[in-house]
Amino acid sequence: MLKLVNFDEAPIAKSIFYGGNAGAKEAIVYNDSVWMIKYPKTTRDLLNPQISYTTSPLSEYLGSKIYEVLDIPVHETVLGVRKNKIVVACKDFTKNGASNALAYLIPFHDLKNSFMSNDIDEYSGTGSETLLDEVLATINGQDNLKVMPGVKERFWDLFVIDAFIGNNDRNNGNWGILINTISGDQTLAPVYDNGNAFFNKRGLTQMQKRLGSVADMKNDAYNVECAYKYTGLDNEGHKINPFDFIMNGENKDCAEAVARFASIVDMTKIEAVISDIPEQEGMLAVMPQVQKDFYIELLHTRLDLITLKGS
Repeated sequence: MLKLVNFDEAPIAKSIFYGGNAGAKEAIVYNDSVWMIKYPKTTRDLLNPQISYTTSPLSEYLGSKIYEVLDIPVHETVLGVRKNKIVVACKDFTKNGASNALAYLIPFHDLKNSFMSNDIDEYSGTGSETLLDEVLATINGQDNLKVMPGVKERFWDLFVIDAFIGNNDRNNGNWGILINTISGDQTLAPVYDNGNAFFNKRGLTQMQKRLGSVADMKNDAYNVECAYKYTGLDNEGHKINPFDFIMNGENKDCAEAVARFASIVDMTKIEAVISDIPEQEGMLAVMPQVQKDFYIELLHTRLDLITLKGS
């Protein structure tokens, strides 16, 4: 069984700060390296919340571990406790040791902004816009990206695996490239920011109810929106259901990502990752058995959708 790390004694890493809207974050020093602590976000502003805090730290950890099982480069994560909350620590891959900068991250958002400046009349005028045609045009045409091996493949691997784990927030700001501060070498950044996976705002009572219905589980598995949107007269601005897109089979690059996924996915290893998470840590709930059962059933159902067994 996984042993959670107590981060209460870990010192703050001075003058390092993290942005984003998914909840409170702070930089700490752990094992002589800089790590970002992600806290659960309160749900008090949501309508009819079923839980007091999201389970986003758990989702970040679990989603990242599934990427690891699938042999996709991903940031290192450690599940733990800090300030009496279940948290996830994410190793800062831009740092070398406890402070020195190793590389700097350029999110796809910024690369898209630069690319669109070449023809501002043709594009939406914002790096955050996720129209699929614009995203693919940037991947194929932006100077840094078009010469970097594996960018297109990484995008479609993210598309398929995010559908599998139910991550609906792979926006233009949470994937990108790294530039080494000394050599100037440019590489794809490891996968990061997986905290919106696995229904992180859903309570245990609803999970239990959904588990009792095959139809409800199929609906939960299928009804996922990704961050990307269709382009065209009939679909302008409409978010893509990734399973519809996958099952359509018209995009060759997406189909190749599905084949890569199907050739490597190992549900025995993925179930072991889930089962290894403790149900309780002291007085804090971590992942009760009903949550484990719900996630495992959800992933099996989505696997069938991706591999066209459930279509």
